[in-house]
Amino acid sequence: MVKIFVGNVNSSTTEPELRALFEKYGEVSDCDILKNYGFVHMEEEEAAQKAVAALHKQDLNGSRITVEYATTKVRNATKIYVGNVPEGVTAGKIKELFQQYGKVVECDTVKNYAFVHMQRENEALEAISELNHSKIEGQKIFVSLSRSNQAKDGRGDDFPPPPPHFPPHPHHPHYLP
Repeated sequence: MVKIFVGNVNSSTTEPELRALFEKYGEVSDCDILKNYGFVHMEEEEAAQKAVAALHKQDLNGSRITVEYATTKVRNATKIYVGNVPEGVTAGKIKELFQQYGKVVECDTVKNYAFVHMQRENEALEAISELNHSKIEGQKIFVSLSRSNQAKDGRGDDFPPPPPHFPPHPHHPHYLP
């Protein structure tokens, strides 16, 4: 999956419009508009390359949009892992859930898990405390600080931890023989 940043989005532009624009180039797995910018997640690298090349500096509803590969601008934010997310729950819904605890800088969903970046650590810790083992659409979610590290390009190596019912591996730091 490839995340694409879309800047200078006209306030009248809707998510379905933005999604349709990118779907001309390939499968879009997620699309979010936040104020005057948005993020589009495309399934295939080749489709993303075509979309970035074709759509950068194109006119959309009277605004010349900027289209480029997304780089995370949240280095000082606290990254939260959300596991066991029900199928069909969008990044927007996850973001809405976490915003009641503080400013959400970024939110991405991937299959059955999500990553939420919150601006302040104390707010992130409160969200973790309140939302861990809560339910979304009737399904219990698991919320914790993310253990992944940011890569130099800002995309990170995001792999979720194993489900909680698996015993620790002998190389895991909390393994007790």
